Amino acid sequence: MVTKVSTCGISELWLVKKAPGQVPHLTVEALAGLKERLATGAPFKSYGEIVEWLKTEYNLELTYATVYAWVHYRHIAKLKVPRPQSALQDVEAVELFKKTSFQQY
Repeated sequence: MVTKVSTCGISELWLVKKAPGQVPHLTVEALAGLKERLATGAPFKSYGEIVEWLKTEYNLELTYATVYAWVHYRHIAKLKVPRPQSALQDVEAVELFKKTSFQQY
């Protein structure tokens, strides 16, 4: 049985070693462009739209879950899209509700 002798001795044991990890799916250029677009550009309507934008602009094939994780969790950005409203709703009834709903309390 052959054992390998360390040349560094006890000081090598105290070093904290770190695995290199997986290469990020989002490139540095794409991440910078995405941050800029989220901050100042035309707003995205959905995370699927971001996936398509990354595909056309940076030729990246990313999944919806990957894009959601990067945008929502790592960069604390939320898509600002108003909720849809019915085209058939009565505008006068909505305005009347806004004026009188808080007067009851």
